[in-house]
Amino acid sequence: SWFFEGPQALTALASISPQAIFSVLFIAYGSTLLGYGAWAVLLGRHPASLVAPFSLLVPIVGFAAAFILLGEMISPLEIAGSLLIFVGLVLNVIGPRLVARLRTA
Repeated sequence: SWFFEGPQALTALASISPQAIFSVLFIAYGSTLLGYGAWAVLLGRHPASLVAPFSLLVPIVGFAAAFILLGEMISPLEIAGSLLIFVGLVLNVIGPRLVARLRTA
């Protein structure tokens, strides 16, 4: 980073705030432990074929969090992509059960 940003990068590190340090620590440890912890618990209780598709919700949750917490605008293309992912996820999780019910009916 110093190679590309020069000595200004070192000067910026000298004046780093406690809030910035906490933010980096939370991103590195807090969210990682929470995310992988929840993933491990879910995989322990449910089959991987049911849990794994929910990892597709990561971009949707990211868009929603940025909108709610940071006030960022979501483009129509991002909304369309999120809806496409969500519909695909619903079909993947509920579809086999729905097909099985329709075959027995």
